[in-house]
Amino acid sequence: MEFESQRELDAQRVRAEALGEPGKRRFRLLVVIDGDTHVAWMEKQQLQALGLALEQMLEQIPHPDVESAAPPASQSVEFDQNTRSQFRVGRMELGYDERSDRLVIIAHDINQDDDDEEEDEEAPGTEDEPALTFRLTREQAREISAEAAAVVAAGRPRCTMCGAPIGPEPHVCPQQNGHLPHELESTSPDDE
Repeated sequence: MEFESQRELDAQRVRAEALGEPGKRRFRLLVVIDGDTHVAWMEKQQLQALGLALEQMLEQIPHPDVESAAPPASQSVEFDQNTRSQFRVGRMELGYDERSDRLVIIAHDINQDDDDEEEDEEAPGTEDEPALTFRLTREQAREISAEAAAVVAAGRPRCTMCGAPIGPEPHVCPQQNGHLPHELESTSPDDE
């Protein structure tokens, strides 16, 4: 996949994070491009899939003959937590810009995707514009992949038998034969 080489698309800083308590967390990707912060809210599975896809792509793309230019200094760039540029991710695409040796992430707004499906029925052939497109260096892609794995793993532990998340309440595993969700009332000899 070939992308037009535009410096405005280079991510200055990127971070994957989760907000809230395990079991009630919300996941997001924060990206600073040309000084503007963009927030892409996503499901846990989407963040996990993005991290794995970045890792796989890094293994598959050829190593460059010449080292690519480093991204702009990310330490001096702060995230604007109150940015108005926020959306819920529907569809994501991942590509590689060979000329600049950058990985490209394209994210579509889930609400835009729904609107486009309705429009496609009326006027086929129209394509939706992505809500966010940005490029990452290999180092940034490795960091996001590692952050995504850490954020996903920091959730509730999973039952080894059924795979369901285990919360603070007692876990009822359907794989355990004879395990009931409620305790039986005990009967005493006096009751008989």
